[in-house]
Amino acid sequence: MLSSHEDGYLGPAYELTSAVVNLRKLPRFGYGYDFTAVLSSDQAAQVDYTTGLVALCIFLLIFFLMWSSLLVVFKIMGPGNAGFLSGHPFLIPDPVDDEKNIHKRPLRVRIVFLVASVLLMIFAFLFVVLGVSNVNNATTTMGKSIQTGEELMLYTKEIASVLAEVGSKSMELRDSAVKEIKNFCPDNPNIAEMTGIDIIPIAEKAKSDLTMLATFISQGIETLKESVTMVGAFLDDVDDGIESIDFWGWQMKILAACLFILPSFLIIGVGLVMLDLDAKPYQKALTYGIMPLFTITVIATYVFCSVTLPLAAASSDACTGGGQVHGGPDDTLLTVYRNLKGDDTGILFLFVMFYTQQCLPKYYPFDTLDRYFGDLETAITSTDSFVETIGNNLSLLEQQCGRQFNGVLKLIEDTNLNLRVLEEQADFALDLFKCKNVNDLYVNTVHEAGCTYTVNAIAWMLACSIIISICGLIMIMLRSSYYPEQYLALSSEWNTKPTITRSASDESRSSNLMNEEHAPETLGSPSRKSSVDIQS
Repeated sequence: MLSSHEDGYLGPAYELTSAVVNLRKLPRFGYGYDFTAVLSSDQAAQVDYTTGLVALCIFLLIFFLMWSSLLVVFKIMGPGNAGFLSGHPFLIPDPVDDEKNIHKRPLRVRIVFLVASVLLMIFAFLFVVLGVSNVNNATTTMGKSIQTGEELMLYTKEIASVLAEVGSKSMELRDSAVKEIKNFCPDNPNIAEMTGIDIIPIAEKAKSDLTMLATFISQGIETLKESVTMVGAFLDDVDDGIESIDFWGWQMKILAACLFILPSFLIIGVGLVMLDLDAKPYQKALTYGIMPLFTITVIATYVFCSVTLPLAAASSDACTGGGQVHGGPDDTLLTVYRNLKGDDTGILFLFVMFYTQQCLPKYYPFDTLDRYFGDLETAITSTDSFVETIGNNLSLLEQQCGRQFNGVLKLIEDTNLNLRVLEEQADFALDLFKCKNVNDLYVNTVHEAGCTYTVNAIAWMLACSIIISICGLIMIMLRSSYYPEQYLALSSEWNTKPTITRSASDESRSSNLMNEEHAPETLGSPSRKSSVDIQS
């Protein structure tokens, strides 16, 4: 019989993706990168690693909060000190000294606002398409793996049930067969010397082999049950984890909808102003309705990306590997197990390591079962030999031993048949647990779904949310873009005293004074669409 590690299969090694590599480069401000420290008994290492993740979150959050605070300061300062950054309309002096260049600043600000709006909507689209699509790929892959694993567990449980039933019957037959063999030839214990048939050693060999078989039935099936329970618990944990993680819940749907709809209203408002259309009711709706909602959306977005940043760092650390060796999630799992279990090398350790460490032969967990299979095959061979020997010398044995052997033959034949069924079912169960079958489930769940699709999703959602937050704060800062310009009408009280300049001659001083006296006094232009009177 071929053992599971003798088919030459070697599980695929995990290859670090670009998303994992780039997220691994996130700064930790002098703290550790070893994810396995979280799942260890070293409290200092746990604090060190966790502090680095918290520092990442706080750093990004402080950056956005300082920007938000600056916007509040501009608002408090008002248009007199902060100008259009306070959220008030652009103020233009009337009359305009430079009619050609006076409108350049509002135009440039509106262009920046529109560019930020377009970028925000583009990355909101990418946030949904690339972020959520990778999440869907991850959940789909995990779902298929879990379904395949559950089918595997169902087959294995059925086989284990048959093995238990057949094994129990085999134990009863074994006990009866051993009892018969002990009293094989009561009338002539020295039958081998008289007849030349060496039947007693054959019978003793069959008895010994059937006795060893008891160990296989009791311990071998128990080992199989432990393996089935272990894999089943792992699949249940993965299934529970998938159900608990919902990246596309109603909260994310509302956030994504707001990132598409609200900027559209703001873009329309800026477009109306640039087309020189008067839409004061619409501007009021933007000011008192759309902009507050948009502000809340931007705040929610940068809080989301601040929380996602340490999650992205931790996921990349876990998928890179524990300690100094970047061996991928396989190395992380091995390191975590050793942190929690120490130097344990029992069946649980071998089982977990074999299927997660590329099915390396040194971790093969079924050596004990293979020995039991050897005992089983030996018992089948010895009982075959016993039945054949008795069948060929049945008349002579009955004459010399003074007993009938039909019952013995029937008992041994039934035992042999049960042993063959037991071997067939156990071999089928071991075949189900071949490395490729279980390792494929692990690779699809951890390598593909966990460290490829999930990390890619987190990376895209993080990058997009950061850019959306920056663009959103720029739009809030330049919200005066959807207001038309307002003109300052200069009244007679606005006139200032003429400035006397120092000149080398009295003629230049008197010339300056005459120019000031003959300058026309302008109170405003009737051609302006709106004006603001400022009284001193």
